[in-house]
Amino acid sequence: MTPFIIMLTVPIVIYPFVRNIRINRVDLERLSLFLFFLILTILVMFRHRNIGNDTSNYMYFFEQTINMPWSSMGKSAVEIGFQIVMKVISLFTNDAHAFIAITGFMVSAMMYPTYRRLCVDPQLTAVLFCTMSTFLMLFSGIRQIMAVGIGLIGYEFSRRKWFIPFLITVVVAVSVHTSAFMLILMYPAYHVRITKKWLFAVIPILIVTFIFNKQIFGVLGQFLEQYTNYDVSEVATGAYTMLILMVIFTVYSFVIPDDLLLDNETIALRNMLLIAMSIQMFAPLNFLAMRMNYYYLIFIPLLIPRIIMHSRIRYRKIAEISKYVMLVFFFAYFFLSISGGSKMHIVPYHFFWESY
Repeated sequence: MTPFIIMLTVPIVIYPFVRNIRINRVDLERLSLFLFFLILTILVMFRHRNIGNDTSNYMYFFEQTINMPWSSMGKSAVEIGFQIVMKVISLFTNDAHAFIAITGFMVSAMMYPTYRRLCVDPQLTAVLFCTMSTFLMLFSGIRQIMAVGIGLIGYEFSRRKWFIPFLITVVVAVSVHTSAFMLILMYPAYHVRITKKWLFAVIPILIVTFIFNKQIFGVLGQFLEQYTNYDVSEVATGAYTMLILMVIFTVYSFVIPDDLLLDNETIALRNMLLIAMSIQMFAPLNFLAMRMNYYYLIFIPLLIPRIIMHSRIRYRKIAEISKYVMLVFFFAYFFLSISGGSKMHIVPYHFFWESY
């Protein structure tokens, strides 16, 4: 538990230590975010093989790939893109712990630039980041979290209206984890300016989607079964907590800000939240929907602080208070959620050189 306490408290307690140093607010916030990502990256890179449900399996896959000829690429159940990643890494090292460290660094290197560019409140962003399920995937699902990182690169291409490079990143991400086909929604979602005026159309669509989620999921499931190996049979997951949170965040994101003050980036991030909520409506039917949502949940920690920053004058006090409420609530929620030691087996945390 201690490593995670340090990870979340350092970005907060750094302020009193540097307040007498000549450093502007922007540089201080970047330093705070950098320290959070630095500690997080170290924990991901140097974790024990028993930290994370699938870490040991990926180490086994890597060891199997070392002696695999290039001609055998694509003949495994593992996606060919990830096989190539493992094979390339094996050209430099045969150590499975080094493989975990390299892939952990790669994912952080793909995520950090977007977070550095868009983050306006490193403390709240860090706390929200840790309560998203993508945080747990950093310690377990290497393929999918790598595809999420590639998706953030695709987000940057979307921002620049580089459609062909965006499509290439989607193809690469799909080659690493099949579920990344969900990224195709990102490009149009970035460029559609959905404001409060759109709600008269958006709200009914969302309501209909939730009411008929079983029927819609059944149709989509037939498509997935035809072109993928996913099991799309209906399973009662009970995944309503995250859906409720998505609804609260969505209402908050439309009520609190002044749309006239919102920049294109914040509106694009809010659109990603709408996609996340739409996908989450299918999560109670199958765990697959939750996994497909990772590509959009990653944007929520960046969105909420920007909503607070652009709050309407009449709601400014409420926005400021809500920030501290969220900091305290989600900070406590994170540690309560992992205190049982069952969440992806990330606690008690152990480095790879320690006995487990």
